[in-house]
Order: sequence, then structure tokens, then C-alpha cells
Amino acid sequence: MAVSRAYDGGMRPLSSLATVTLIMIAGCGEAGGVEPAPAAVSEPAAAIVDEPPPATSRSAPMPVMHTNRLINETSPYLLQHAHNPVNWYAWGPEAFEAARAQEKVIFLSIGYSTCYWCHVMERESFENEQVAALMNEHFISIKVDREERPDIDDIYMAATVIANQGNGGWPMSVFLDPQTLKPIMAGTYFPPRDGPGRIGFSTLLTRVAEGWSQDRPGMRRQADYLARLVTEQLTQASWQRPLGRDDFDRGMSGLMGIYDVDDGGFGSGQNKFPMPVYLELFVGAGWHSPKVQEAVTYTLERMARGGMYDQVGGGFHRYSTDRQWLVPHFEKMLYDNGQLASMYAAVFDLTGDPYLAEVLRETLDYVLREMTDRRGGFYSAQDAEVNTREGDPYVWTSKQVIDALEAAGLADDVEFARQVYGLNRGTNFQDPHHPEDGRKNVLFLIEKPSRQAAVMNYPPELFDERLERINAALLAVRQEREQPGTDDKIITGWNGLMIAGFADGGRVLEEPRYVDAARRCAEFLLKSMRDDSGGLLRAYRQGTARVTAVLEDYAFLIRGLVALHEATGEPRWIEEAEALTLAARRRFWDDRFGAYFDTLADQADLFVRNKSTYDGAVPCGNSVMLNNLIDLYEATGDTRYLDDAVKTLGGISNSIAENPVGTVVSTLALWRMIENYPDRLAAMGPASRPAAGETVTVRASTGSISVSATATASLDVTLRIGDGYHINAHEPGLPSLIPLVIQITGGQGLEALPVYPAGELYQDEIRVHHGTVTVPVTIRQVGPVSGTPKLQVIYQACTDRLCLVPTTIELDVEIVTIAGP
Repeated sequence: MAVSRAYDGGMRPLSSLATVTLIMIAGCGEAGGVEPAPAAVSEPAAAIVDEPPPATSRSAPMPVMHTNRLINETSPYLLQHAHNPVNWYAWGPEAFEAARAQEKVIFLSIGYSTCYWCHVMERESFENEQVAALMNEHFISIKVDREERPDIDDIYMAATVIANQGNGGWPMSVFLDPQTLKPIMAGTYFPPRDGPGRIGFSTLLTRVAEGWSQDRPGMRRQADYLARLVTEQLTQASWQRPLGRDDFDRGMSGLMGIYDVDDGGFGSGQNKFPMPVYLELFVGAGWHSPKVQEAVTYTLERMARGGMYDQVGGGFHRYSTDRQWLVPHFEKMLYDNGQLASMYAAVFDLTGDPYLAEVLRETLDYVLREMTDRRGGFYSAQDAEVNTREGDPYVWTSKQVIDALEAAGLADDVEFARQVYGLNRGTNFQDPHHPEDGRKNVLFLIEKPSRQAAVMNYPPELFDERLERINAALLAVRQEREQPGTDDKIITGWNGLMIAGFADGGRVLEEPRYVDAARRCAEFLLKSMRDDSGGLLRAYRQGTARVTAVLEDYAFLIRGLVALHEATGEPRWIEEAEALTLAARRRFWDDRFGAYFDTLADQADLFVRNKSTYDGAVPCGNSVMLNNLIDLYEATGDTRYLDDAVKTLGGISNSIAENPVGTVVSTLALWRMIENYPDRLAAMGPASRPAAGETVTVRASTGSISVSATATASLDVTLRIGDGYHINAHEPGLPSLIPLVIQITGGQGLEALPVYPAGELYQDEIRVHHGTVTVPVTIRQVGPVSGTPKLQVIYQACTDRLCLVPTTIELDVEIVTIAGP
């Protein structure tokens, strides 16, 4: 299911909080999309951080009047909320038990420390005594750091996207059934008060509390329904499809179709993301094409020239708020800079372009200067705002630049800087949240340095030396400003991407200090990020490692270790990568269909076990593992890795065939198999999707029933299942399986009460139906009837080797309601 969602950065308020059947709630602001960030107003033609880093400076300090349970956490995001008047809990048994004992709905708020709209909602609502009192009276409120728990984030983001017509973002606001943790309803940011066409957070809380008090069964049915949609989305398409060059070609042509020939990058929206996963396919599989080479090199140049790249301090911001890469959303994320470092390294290696080498070097130096822990790990992110001002440390007035250069004894460089950085073209920035601050400048290069040097009749070496001198003076002044908050937790997976960035950069630049940084981080992770069983942990902060690692942590770290082996030739890194690959297989492998789950089996706090295939701001665990397996085979000759690569490709083949751009890193692996191991690819076999209608037929015992407030109606629903197939029982035994469900849809006031057979035991832990199964169903009236009620059946047909996409049908049964006496 393709959805529109931010890769990161908070989103604007959504147009509606969609609910499934019960509580209808008005909209909550503008249409969903990436959060509003400072806008361009004219057309474009730090101190060393050790642990702990500077405290977050997102708002002025407030007197400490409250302290809640989050004070015991290590996540900077959770600690930001530790002094809210809200009685926050961390995600876990304590919160669940409290909600169940007190019979309260769970309010789940998911965000991260550098999320702008998360800060806004905290200031407006979570720091408000009256709002907090309402939350504390009626809800058990839970805070989750999405960077620590991406598994929780993925599940409830799917619910948010489904409930909001394809939109989602952070902060995520979800109400959960305390017994099942299933989502009753979901949205993103809510303003504190009602406004034209939108609902305020206090009103929303009141309505949910009233709904829970007055119609708890209805809200639970709503949660079941939304959870079923989430499960269908996150577990669908397990069946295998043949893959070939046509699928790869569709991926390449699809990417070229969204390439921006004017400004570089991809997509036609207002905001532009770097998307290194797209460039990875172009560089890895399409470099022979001159058009692809031009797309890659032009994109890398335009990103580096724009304000999305920190011209003074190095490193990339999260995304651009315009198509020209001029005004960024100012937060900096480790995963962006790790992937982009690898990409600039790869293209410098192919082209020898010294400008790409300089951008690569500046990016790595930025991470060493501001994002490196004394133990060797790398921090997660830097905030976009200081004292509620978006981008405040990074923007300049022309006078500030002049004063900085004159104070450094560089008065002769003032006009050079004004010309090179576009200051003589007027301002280009205004914070829309604080227009009273006036217009300023985001520094950008009006041209690639080598071309600009030619225009100004400068030898390239002198041009670069002069610009470097100017940047050093500006950085010294900028370091005296209040600095953005640094999220100093160390995330295993993201560190794996940065290890690859340093290893790749050090290798192509022939600078050992960068390889040493990669080696030091790898040693730290392999030693310190372990649980008692030897498995990886995900997050580390101030001496404490916690949170069980997910698939992407294993996959990204293996990727970094492979890159470190390539840079050093040291056998230990391949050996460590092999050990982690074996550990990942034990923990996440899907024996039934191939490929990897994102999480461990039997996690009681997750109602579905996800298997991601989508590559976005970061690639998914499956796509990286797929390429890792090919890398390990090529490094070791061990055919087990290639065997698992084929099985993984088969397990996600349907996703690749349906959307080779959305699975772009897996599409790269497909190309590697086509080019180098075509016989193994052919061994996947010519499996094709069976038609669901040929496998299961569903019939009702009558074409019409009548029901009233005092009289129920009954009928039988019979499913005839074809030879070689089975369907999952209503309680199949595993949460990842789609159960048989018979229910009323299309109206309110009626309820279906099926009596489901238990089913037959299959593979020791799954219950299924073969042959023919009949389900008696009673229909009763539970309230005023509205709409056009229909009897709906949901089932999933499977063979011993594959499962079809779940099927939903409406039976041809007329349901007549009779008014009571």
C-alpha cells in the first residue's frame, strides 16, 4: 500500500481524524504534508561535542514544578517531557497494567527529540495544566521515542495513515484499547483549542473519554477493525512471483520519470528529500548510462550548493522546503549524513570530481566535530530550532557576515563572500512562526566553485583557500551562538550507516583518520551494544545500552562492517559480519515464506509482526540484508549466503514486482542477481499468484433476513476451499496471520455474532480450515440503524508454500430492519 508520509520531520496538522465507525471528529488543521518550515522569500539563482552534549535549547528554561516517570528514562525525547504535568509512562508493562486495572484508554504519543511539531504540541498542550488534568483523569498516557522503538512507530504509523487517507507524521497521537493495544483512532498534531474546521486537543480528549464511557464495545469493535486493516497492510503479499529484467527496467524508468531535470533530485512536491536510496540504484546499476550519470552528478552538486547543505559547518540538513534546495528544514540526522557520505564517496571514486571530495570531507569532519561520542559512537540528531526559532544558529544577516569577517581581519574578503554566497541578491529566508524577527539569509553557493572561480578569473586553488578562510571565520562566530540541542543517544543501525560512510570516505580519499573513526565505532558497538544472550541492543546513552535491536540494526551494522572490510582488508570485519548475519537469521527469519521479519517473534507489546519492504529515508532491513547476503557470498564464497539471498528475494518478490521504485534497494539486489547469478534467479521458479476466486467460494444460506430491536435473525455462511488450499481460522494462533472474520459493515446499529469453528491444527501452532466450513451467524440490533448494512467476510487462502493477499467480499444478503412496536 503506497502512502504519503514524511520520511522525517513533523508533519502539518491533518485535515481530519478519520474514525472507522463510531466517533466522528472534525478536522484538525491543514492538509497533511511535511511540516511548515521557514520559507524562501526570493528566488535563488561548533564546539567539540563530548558526552554529554549541550542541553537542548528548544525553549527557555521553565521552573520545575512536576516530575513524572519519564525522569527514569535515558531517551532525550522522553526526558524532554519528564517535567510535564502529564503523568507520562514509558511504553511497557507498568503502563499496560495501570490502564487495564483502571479501565482507561491509552493515549500514545510518538515523536522524537528534534521534531518541530512535537515541541509545539508539548508547549501548547502537554505543559498546560488544564489539558494535563484532563489527560490524567481519563487516560493512561504513554510517550515513545520513535528512534528507539521503530517497531512501535511502524505499526501505529500504519494505523494513522489508514485512518487519515494516506497522511501521517509526528507527533503521532493514537488512542489504544488497553486490553489489546489495538488503535481505536489516530492522528498527528492537534492544536490546543477548536478552530474553524478543526478540533482542539481538549475537545478530542473529552469526546474519546465519553465514547469509552458510553459505548466501550463499539470502540473495541472499531479498534478490531482498524487493527485488522493494519495487519493486512503489514503482512500482505507473502506469495512468490517470478522476477526478471523487466522489473529492474521498470524501476530505472520509474526513477528517471520522477527526476527533476531543472534542479536535480526526485519528485514534484514542494519539499525535496535527498533520497540516497534512489541514487544508490543509479550508481550501482545504471552508471553505464550517460543520462543516469548526469542525473546523479547534477543532484549531488545541487544539493551541496544549496542551503540544505551547511556551507559553513558541513553536513546535510533533513530536507529542502523548496525545489531549489535553498531553504532547509534545519535538523540534521545521522542516517542522512551516513548514507550521503557513502554516496559522495562512490561518485567521487567514479568521477574524480574534487568538489564532491570536498563535500565528503566537510561532512565527515562535521560528524567528527559535533556528533561523535568519546567512546567512538555517533549521536543521532541535532535539533532544527533554538528558543523556538527555526534554524536560528544557521541563518545570517548581511551585516552579521560583514561584522564576522571584519572582526577576523578579513575585510578584504567581504565582497567576495557576499557574491559567492548570494548575499548581494537580497534575503531568502523568513521564519513563518516569527515574522517579527525579519528577513535573513541561508547561505548557498550561486555556482559550483570551479565554475565560479572561472567567472571571477580566480585560480581554483586560490578560490578554495579564500572560501575556506571565510567559512572558518563564520564558523567561529556561529559557535558562539546558542547551539541546537543534540540528541546524544547512539543508535546501532544508524551508526552502521555512518561506519559505512566513514569507511567509504576514508578509502576513496585515502585518509586513514576517517577509516579509524569507522573502526573505533565498530569496536564500540560490538563490545557495548550486546544483551546477555549476545544479541544486539539498539540504543545507548550515558553508559547504558537498552532496547532490543530490530532487523535494521543488524542489517545496517553488517553493511558498515562489510564497508570497513573493503576499506581495510582486515578479516575480522567480515567475520563479525558473518556472526551477525547468523544471529539475524535466528531471530528474524521467516521459515515459511523467506525473507526477514522486522521484530522478534512473540513480542507481547506488538499486535502484528511486520515484514518491511519499503525503502525511504533509510532502506528497509530486508533490502539491506539482501545486498549484505550477496556481499558476503562474494567475500567468502559460502553458498549459504547466496541461497538465503534467493529465498529473501522470493519472500519479497511481490513487493518488488508491484513497486520496484518503492523497493529500490531490493531492485538493486535484483540487478546484481540478473547480472551475476542468473541461474540462481531462474531457480526461484515460475510461481504465479493463484486467483482467490478459484480457491474459495463463499455462500450464505439465505438471500434476505429481517431483524428488529426485539428479534434477531440467523443464517449460515459456508466457505468451500479448493484442494491444496486452506484458510486461517478465526483464531489462527499467530498474530501475523489474517483470521477468518464475518462482520457487519456499511452502517451502524447492527452486530454480527458468528460462532466460529475452532479449525484444524496445522504445523503444530496454526489453526486452519480445509474443505468446507460452515459458520452460524446471528444478526442482532444494538442501536438505531443507519446506512446500508452489509454482511462482510474476510479470509486469507494459503497453500503449504505461499499465502494469497487477504480477500474481502460482501455477501448478497439483504438485511431488513423492522421497527419495533
